[in-house]
Amino acid sequence: MLSLPFHVGPVSRLARSAALLGGLTFAGGCASLDPAPDVDRAEHLVADRAGALPDWTQPWEPALGLWDGHAPLRLQTALEMALRNNRDLRAEVERIAASRADLVQSGLLPNPVLGVTLRFPFDPISGGSFVGAQVVQAFTALWLRDGRIAASEARLNQTILDVSDRALSLVAEVKASHARLAFGQHLLQLGGQSVQVLEASTLAAEARVRAGEASQAEITRALQAEAIARAAQDGIVRELAKERRRLLELIGFAGESAEWPVEEPPPPDPVPVIDEADAVMLAITQRLDTAAASLIVDAQRAELSTEELGRLKDFGLGADFEREVDGQRTIGPVIEASIPIFDTNQAQIAKAGALARASLAKYEAVRQRAIREVRVAWMGLAGATRLASQFRERELALSEQLLALSQRSLASGQGDLSGLLNARQMLLEARSALVALEREATLANINFERALGGAIASNPGEH
Repeated sequence: MLSLPFHVGPVSRLARSAALLGGLTFAGGCASLDPAPDVDRAEHLVADRAGALPDWTQPWEPALGLWDGHAPLRLQTALEMALRNNRDLRAEVERIAASRADLVQSGLLPNPVLGVTLRFPFDPISGGSFVGAQVVQAFTALWLRDGRIAASEARLNQTILDVSDRALSLVAEVKASHARLAFGQHLLQLGGQSVQVLEASTLAAEARVRAGEASQAEITRALQAEAIARAAQDGIVRELAKERRRLLELIGFAGESAEWPVEEPPPPDPVPVIDEADAVMLAITQRLDTAAASLIVDAQRAELSTEELGRLKDFGLGADFEREVDGQRTIGPVIEASIPIFDTNQAQIAKAGALARASLAKYEAVRQRAIREVRVAWMGLAGATRLASQFRERELALSEQLLALSQRSLASGQGDLSGLLNARQMLLEARSALVALEREATLANINFERALGGAIASNPGEH
């Protein structure tokens, strides 16, 4: 075996960890073409990390089944529907069956070759016909078999991890879409209340103008604020409509009606306290794309070993039977071997070596990207959570205090209705701003979990 000009020990250890990660061990002697056990491993790997078990052994649903298309859509239902019905993901799942077939093919010997020779005389006086038969079995694949099986096994495991990782990406997309709809519905509700308050403010301004206590400009300002609020409501309605259509595509029913709400999920659990260094380490050990890239390194190393052993491209053993024209019969062994004069397989060895080095560089690139993504996601989550908490404790609290003061002033006769309505409007705006911040914190948490390769509490050693 040609030695690689780089150190691959840590990658091999990570590859072994990746195999243990999903229980992706494979018995090299197994010749079954049935991909069901491999698909099952991918399904349970996704279920452990996403909390929803895919059903890839069944075809996607031809019509709505888990949901009627009108009732509020639960997040869990959306996840289950997406994992089963998303066409892009189902196309990826078929790659597992293809990789399983490649693995079975890698362990097979080539079929024996039968050659038959018949020669007939130009005239009967010259003698009888000549008959010859030859059977040759190529044996080159015997010493290449282990390397090919190792490479195909690594690629099968890599495919299982790739498909599982794609499923986790879909889960994150569905969670984010559902969260945007849930928070959008809340903003729409608050916006409706705001429009009602602004309508009351306009009526109050008109009353003040009739009483000679205000100018027409106050009515104009009130009408302008009301128009801006209505325009903002229209914008939210349009965004919700687009997001519902996006979620319908993700769950596999893009053509269904988009007139339905989502069920608001319960408040999320507090985010576990984890520092940036721990987040990076967790991402490195449990991200599936990193583990899959390490398996590609193993596959390319096995293919390099196979090419090194493949200098003798053709070698066959067989038997030859002949019947001469005089009726004499003979039988004997046949040996066929190519002579490596022009093609010594050096080009393929060089190519395999380059691909092996490229796979290591690719693995390092994936690892670097994983570190960058989790650090950025950690920073985004920390910042979004802090902003939402600070706004709730300060700005929202001040708006609530202002409303309480305005109510007491009006009750004591020291304030007026206009001041109370302004205080209510400021509180609604503060609540809307808080909802927007909480939405960003929720989306940041979804992104952080995706960057980690699963929920923070997940333990890849148990999968």
